[in-house]
Amino acid sequence: MAKEKKNDADDKAAAPAHPPEEKKSSGGGSGALLKSTPMLLGVVMLVEALVLFAGFKMFSGAPHAAQASDVAGDEEGSHTDAHGAPIKTDKKKLVELNVLEFKAPNKQSGRLFLYDVSVFVTVKTEFKERVEAALKDREATIRDRGRTIISQCDPEKLGGGSEPGLETLRRQMKHQLDEIIGEGMIEEVLIPRCIPYRQDF
Repeated sequence: MAKEKKNDADDKAAAPAHPPEEKKSSGGGSGALLKSTPMLLGVVMLVEALVLFAGFKMFSGAPHAAQASDVAGDEEGSHTDAHGAPIKTDKKKLVELNVLEFKAPNKQSGRLFLYDVSVFVTVKTEFKERVEAALKDREATIRDRGRTIISQCDPEKLGGGSEPGLETLRRQMKHQLDEIIGEGMIEEVLIPRCIPYRQDF
């Protein structure tokens, strides 16, 4: 019995030693949490970086898929600027070219008028060089046809009386230019100036 009482006393004396060990282990757990906090912050920052990257990718737009016709068009219609950088040209874009600046007589009304005429054409970019070359090569022929059209036209249609838009003159000039330069090259004929000056007083 005395041994049993002694063992119980030893157990009671040893019992208070266990709770401090538990405190140590629980204290060690908070230390482990403090040690893993930088790691948690690193993970959070990595997740934020991934979210930002995905957001930039999503809002920057999808990449433009190049068509074979676009690439071929860029090669054919590309020019370089002063620094050697390529300049892309739109083959469907219309450009205006000066055809004629001339004066031509008309005496259809019985009075002599001298018409100061300016003629331009609109062409697609893809035909620009060919049309410019044809205008230069056939300049005298074009000037002759223009003078003939003015000389034979009704003064009412030239002066803006019955045709303010000079439709007949435009149509006749386009017909002649199509014959000289080639069908389908010219989109429209523009006549920004057609001013009659009376010559017989």
